[in-house]
Amino acid sequence: MRLLCCPEPAHGCTLKSKRQRRRERQERRYRQWFHQYEVEYFIRREYPHCPEAAVLYYARSICTDPKNWGGVSIEAAVDMTMQNHLRHEFTDYDQLLMVGVRRKDARRRIQPKVKAMIASWKELGAIITEPSNIKT
Repeated sequence: MRLLCCPEPAHGCTLKSKRQRRRERQERRYRQWFHQYEVEYFIRREYPHCPEAAVLYYARSICTDPKNWGGVSIEAAVDMTMQNHLRHEFTDYDQLLMVGVRRKDARRRIQPKVKAMIASWKELGAIITEPSNIKT
């Protein structure tokens, strides 16, 4: 039996079952917000010195980890993911937390190192995009 939401079947709209509505909610909740090729392209363009293994790692992480990136730009997602990974893997951030340093203070202490790593990956971009060294 087909349940109609309005008396005229010409509209073609039907009421959905609980199972269908639940499935649609789950699909919206877990849908992939970004495609891996888009994220890879963005990272390669904005961070030209970023190692290829890191590009693939960040793109896969952004696209497959169950996060809700709704309403977030690719730029913000890449920035958050890079900073989080660099903070935990390449600094003494976790050790600072373990010895009792407050989270805010620990982040403040290691932030210059994280920013320096990200800036070193961006370095080439500034050279390429600057037209002042090209003579016409």
